[in-house]
Amino acid sequence: MPQVRIMHMRDERAIAAFSQAFHEEHPGLRFGRFHSNAQETELVSPTGGMTVFWLYEGRGEVFLPAGYRTKEGDGSRLPAEYASEPMDPAFIEALELLRDARHTLHDDAKVPVEAILSRWNGETYVGDFAGDLWKLEHLPAPWSCDKPVNAGLERLFHLCMHAGYSRKTQDSWEPIIEGDQLIVAGEKRLRVRGTFTCLALDNANRRTSHVPAVMRLRYLKDTSGGCNFDFDPFRRLPLTWYMDRPGQRDDGLNFVNSHVVNIAKETSPSHFHPPHCIGEGGAQNEFYLVLDPSAYALHTHGRKPSLITYPDLLDLRRYAQHPLEPGSFVHIPPGTGHRGLDVFVNVITIPGFRPHNEYYMDRDVADSRADAPYNAALVGLKNYTNIQDLLTPSCLR
Repeated sequence: MPQVRIMHMRDERAIAAFSQAFHEEHPGLRFGRFHSNAQETELVSPTGGMTVFWLYEGRGEVFLPAGYRTKEGDGSRLPAEYASEPMDPAFIEALELLRDARHTLHDDAKVPVEAILSRWNGETYVGDFAGDLWKLEHLPAPWSCDKPVNAGLERLFHLCMHAGYSRKTQDSWEPIIEGDQLIVAGEKRLRVRGTFTCLALDNANRRTSHVPAVMRLRYLKDTSGGCNFDFDPFRRLPLTWYMDRPGQRDDGLNFVNSHVVNIAKETSPSHFHPPHCIGEGGAQNEFYLVLDPSAYALHTHGRKPSLITYPDLLDLRRYAQHPLEPGSFVHIPPGTGHRGLDVFVNVITIPGFRPHNEYYMDRDVADSRADAPYNAALVGLKNYTNIQDLLTPSCLR
């Protein structure tokens, strides 16, 4: 039975050993640790593939030249040297249709559609709405009682990759801090300076990136929903799941995803990702890279971060609670129940946050009549009928 592994990023030997073991199971993928010691240097993929760097400690700067394109800016506004790119007329037409026909949408579909429309300001559109399409994909179709509106929503899946860009008008160095994400692919490089440390993931089999080279949390829209008791709601998506069509079930571009979230115990569900892939692609490995909440002035109110794990889904009496701290790095294998408590974390998944691939289990823990903890407020969340069924490959196809 796969085991949860917990280490600290400062333990270079443990990180190297884990990276080698993971590489043997997933050829082409390697984790590592990158440290910048204040001098200017260049980030480059060691294999000529695609490397993602996630800052978890320290601060620095990245050099971004004139002409650099980004999908940031739907959170805090980008600096004045950025200008929104002109919108595709087909995209404007699709947005106008949705704006004028919002009354035809089913209630659940209104939330992601309003989020998509919120980034539109006349002749400009700023930011990435792939995460909102991910939410729409989780809802039953049709999303509207009007066929042209449904067709307009389906067009957004094709338009998403090309919409929402802003372009830099002059060269400059820009700050990067904990939680930010940097990507280099192929022969491309990034100039950086400052004192900071990153978790790095290299994919030797990917030569290009579909994501801008720099994604900074402060410039990204907060997509957290509801209210986190005694906590600041915070959920931002530097690398979310991309689909080119509704109902896509293969991994496509999504060899890795990342979102940074402030998880409060009141709103955190016990859940797992099945050990056999749904559709075409790989089963989901999940990683926690724990961040310092003070970097974003988030309030912990004295709470201590931890992770509850259920190693055997057929025996929910078995569980463990693991204390965490900034710099903790956790591997949660597929088929492992888990629930983060009061932790500010970059949640990384390989191959990515596949739609319909998260199964809630608070009701099952409660029904087990064990002493294992669960979220009593979320026992109503259940999107499957039997855990045993989800552990067999045949019912996941």
